[in-house]
Amino acid sequence: MSGADRTARETRGGTGGPEEGADRETLRIRSLRREDAGAVAALEQEIFGTPWSKEQVEASIGPGGESVGCGSNLRHEAFGAYAGGTLCGYLLAVAMSGEGELHRIAVAPAFRRKHVGDALMEEFLCRCWDCGEGGLWLEVRAGNRAAAALYRKHGFREAGRRKRYYQNPVEDALVYTTSPG
Repeated sequence: MSGADRTARETRGGTGGPEEGADRETLRIRSLRREDAGAVAALEQEIFGTPWSKEQVEASIGPGGESVGCGSNLRHEAFGAYAGGTLCGYLLAVAMSGEGELHRIAVAPAFRRKHVGDALMEEFLCRCWDCGEGGLWLEVRAGNRAAAALYRKHGFREAGRRKRYYQNPVEDALVYTTSPG
């Protein structure tokens, strides 16, 4: 089975049953396509103080409209978590020159604390390590304890701080990194 189409149970290595997933439904992780940009942008509006536009989401999905495989100099990683037909979370990232950067990860409020973020992070890490990325990094709001805990759980460590990085509201960013192994 390709990484672009896995269930959450498969993504978690066979642990956990559907009762741990989104509303007892099977969670499916798949690559985002351009036609998904509207749904992602709608979640952006609901979740973030400074949401990305549909056009920014489309650009993050990539020029071909779908994630490309390993070996590309610039690789967009864009995938969503679906419960039934509902987009319940997504992750947008880019990899270039052996390094990856997580741009966005979000889970719809109704699906939080149901392992959707875990499934998205596991898929992201598997894809990056499978493609030979040497390291990954991200920024997170200093006050976002839930996101920071998710990143630490998946092997990220705090590496620095960017003062007043975020707007609406103004807040510092913590920089996290990880590497394979």
